[in-house]
Amino acid sequence: MLIPKITPTLTFYLLIIVFLCCGASISLSQSLRYGGLIFDAMAQIDERTDFFKAIKKVRKSGVSKLALFARSRKYLGQNEDEVLELRNSHKDLIILGSPKYFLLRDDLDEDYISTTLENIIKYNYLFIGEILYTHADKSHGEQTLRGERYVDPLQPGTKKFFNELSRFNIPVMTHWEVYNWERDWPRFSKIYSKYRDLKFIIPHMAFGHPHQVEKILSVNPNVYMTISKKEKDQRSYSDRNKASKLGPGFLDSSKMLRKSWALIFDKYQDRLLFATDAHKRPRWKKYRKIIRIYRKILGQLPRPIAEKVAYKNAANLYGVIVE
Repeated sequence: MLIPKITPTLTFYLLIIVFLCCGASISLSQSLRYGGLIFDAMAQIDERTDFFKAIKKVRKSGVSKLALFARSRKYLGQNEDEVLELRNSHKDLIILGSPKYFLLRDDLDEDYISTTLENIIKYNYLFIGEILYTHADKSHGEQTLRGERYVDPLQPGTKKFFNELSRFNIPVMTHWEVYNWERDWPRFSKIYSKYRDLKFIIPHMAFGHPHQVEKILSVNPNVYMTISKKEKDQRSYSDRNKASKLGPGFLDSSKMLRKSWALIFDKYQDRLLFATDAHKRPRWKKYRKIIRIYRKILGQLPRPIAEKVAYKNAANLYGVIVE
């Protein structure tokens, strides 16, 4: 077998070919990265996270606006004053929502309702922070006897709260997950239909399948969804049976946007919101990584759609200017 002699000239041309191939690969990678403005439409924080370091990560990530609320795990209003001080120190960046109260069970209680309504005006809250209606136990979180946190949206407390909330014209975050679709979708469908004058945000697309997201959004023009925690399949559930009911993540094994999700982005481009849902310390620590991942996802969308999801929809929903 004859082995061709590698001459200096041939070596030079081979190096040029390798360089051009690498350059094309880098160019393609960069072309798939959205480099525009970002509005993080949902994040939350408590005393276990260093506030200064968290905000530093947000700014270093190139995020223009942050919709933030306090996490009140032990009592109503916990961390509220501290988050208000944080907002006052970063008014160019932070817009505030009401605190997320972890001790609600079965129905919204009177203290939560009256305090939240009072503080909307007092603190100029621009949205109602996440209400945990259904939240399955996660492997890294609290393990409950019933396997979930549960508040029935058809109980009197929710009705009272939403009736009062209608006069404020601010959106409300209703957290629920599709693992018990037959129980929960009919309930939330009634709520979203009854309160057409309210705008609702469902975090994480309820971890649903594309056909479930389609079902929710197609019949409820007053419902928006964040795309947080949807880049990959949700694996953090304690209960495997519940986990098996959830929809797939956005990306396939090649890190490309699945066609079924691309169709959802196209059809409902005016009601999808980018968000990180940074909450516990581990997620805040990887904030910049989350932003990088989602810039790549947004880069796979047509630019006008990417801009709507990245910041324009949130700016319109919360009534703020993003620059």
